Amino acid sequence: MRGPERKAQILAVARKVFGRNGFHNVSMDEVAREAGVTKPILYDHFSSKEALYLALLDADADALEKRVRTALATATGNRERIRQSFQAYFDFVDEHAEGFRMVMEETVGAQEITRSRVGGVRERILGEVSDLIVRESRGRLGRPDADSVALGLVGMVETVAQRDPGGPGEDRARSVDVLVSLAWRGISGVRP
Repeated sequence: MRGPERKAQILAVARKVFGRNGFHNVSMDEVAREAGVTKPILYDHFSSKEALYLALLDADADALEKRVRTALATATGNRERIRQSFQAYFDFVDEHAEGFRMVMEETVGAQEITRSRVGGVRERILGEVSDLIVRESRGRLGRPDADSVALGLVGMVETVAQRDPGGPGEDRARSVDVLVSLAWRGISGVRP
């Protein structure tokens, strides 16, 4: 197997191992064993367990950010933007349960570098949502109010998406529908 393919394989296995057991309960021996590689090969690709973990966080956080950004940019109409961005978040959680746990749950109490990387992605998503709210409100909402609304929307989606990740599709779709309805009615009624 060539270098890039081996690295991708190691990352996929490590994602499952870290997602299942958490950062502190995983050893490089365990990752190497489950990936079917020797420790020297593992260390050829990643200098430490932290470097491997950060590579996973970066990849998963980047994938989540791209999905949400694409949903916000490609949907037409504000209600559809809300639906598509919420759906993008739920889809990421459902399709990448291990990665989601790493991105959101493992960062609580984690090292500063981990919190700051995940926090950076979250801040960029919040900023993009806030920019959209300011633009689409056509002067009705200023930046401080738009920031509050964006934080509420993102927090709401993060919290609900964490309930039963990968659960029955119809239940997940209903959750998205309920959140879209709440958000749409709430945003349209916001007055500073």
